[in-house]
Amino acid sequence: MCDPVIRSTALCRFHENRMKNQLNTILTFTDFGATGPYLGQMEAAIRRESVAASVIHLQSDAPACNPKSAGYLLAALANQFEEAVFVCVVDPGVGSERRPLVVESLGQWFVGPDNGLFAPLFHQRGEMNIYQILQQPRGVSETFHGRDLFASVAAKITEKQYIAMESVSKLEIGLEWDEDLREIIYVDHFGNLFTGLRGRKIQRSARIRIAGRELSWAPRFDAVKRGDPFWYVNSCGLVEIAVSGGRADLQFPDYRNEIINLP
Repeated sequence: MCDPVIRSTALCRFHENRMKNQLNTILTFTDFGATGPYLGQMEAAIRRESVAASVIHLQSDAPACNPKSAGYLLAALANQFEEAVFVCVVDPGVGSERRPLVVESLGQWFVGPDNGLFAPLFHQRGEMNIYQILQQPRGVSETFHGRDLFASVAAKITEKQYIAMESVSKLEIGLEWDEDLREIIYVDHFGNLFTGLRGRKIQRSARIRIAGRELSWAPRFDAVKRGDPFWYVNSCGLVEIAVSGGRADLQFPDYRNEIINLP
C-alpha cells in the first residue's frame, strides 16, 4: 500500500513496479570533472540514504553545460547496463523552473533535470515512464540539486522508500531532436571524437565527411597508416573519429562547429 499521506496513483505504480526487482547499483553521470568536492559530496548524500548501494562514477566529464550532447552520450552508456539507477547531472539551469524528473525505461531508472538530457533515451527507446519529483528537502541548495535532491531520490529508489512525485505525459525539452546526432558530442583523453551516431545504423562501407574530408571505416587503429584519420565504432557503440597514432581533435580543430555528413 502507498503511504496514506501521499495520494498519487503514479507514486503507487512506481513502487509496485520497482519492487519486483532489487536495484543496488547507482551510477553517476555528471559534468563536474574528477577534481573538486562535487563527486564526493554526491556520493556522501547517497550514503546517507543507502549504505548498501554500490556507487559507480560512470562519467564525470560529460559535455559541460550541454544537456543535448550529454544526452546522446548518456543513452549510449546506459545501453551497456541492465537494471540500475542513474543520477544524471548536466544541469546549467539548476535552480530554475525546469522540472526534476525520475524516468523509467527498460528496467533502468534515471534521476535528473528535464532539460533535454533524457530526450535521446526517449527517441531511441520509444516508451518510457516519466515522473516529476514533488518532494523538496529542507535546505536544498539553489545551485546543487545533484547533491541535495537527485542523489537522495536515487538512493531512495534502491532502498524502496516512497518518493513524492506525479506522472507527466512528456518531456519538455528535446522532443524535436532526432534519434541520432550528426555532431561531435565528446572528446576523450586521447583526442578521439565521439559522434552522436550509433554505429549499428551506419554501414561499414560508408565514407563520413567532416571538414571537407572523407573518412573510411577501419576496425581498429593499426589497420590504417599512422597519422591517417578514420572512423570506427567505439566501445560505447558510437561512431568515433580517430587518428592512428595521433589526435583527431588536432587534425579537426573546428570540430565543435562541424556537421557529420553521410552519403
